[in-house]
Amino acid sequence: MAGTPDLRVIPLSASPPGAIVRVVNIVGGWGATRRLMEMGVVPGTLVRVVHNRVGPLIIEIRGMRLSIGRGLASKVLVEVQ
Repeated sequence: MAGTPDLRVIPLSASPPGAIVRVVNIVGGWGATRRLMEMGVVPGTLVRVVHNRVGPLIIEIRGMRLSIGRGLASKVLVEVQ
């Protein structure tokens, strides 16, 4: 149905620990988008959420572990695999 939002797309900050997600879009300004892309967080990339409880998220992307603050993680829209 046209115009229906995809319910599988959520912010990275809402992904549960252990989830494997695919980056769909980044909805931030130029600075946030550039920072994320420099870290390798680009649309189409698979990301594993290692830690998402208190404080920053820890994610694994292309074999590297990265720490991302909640504000930045909320700008990354992902699809749960």
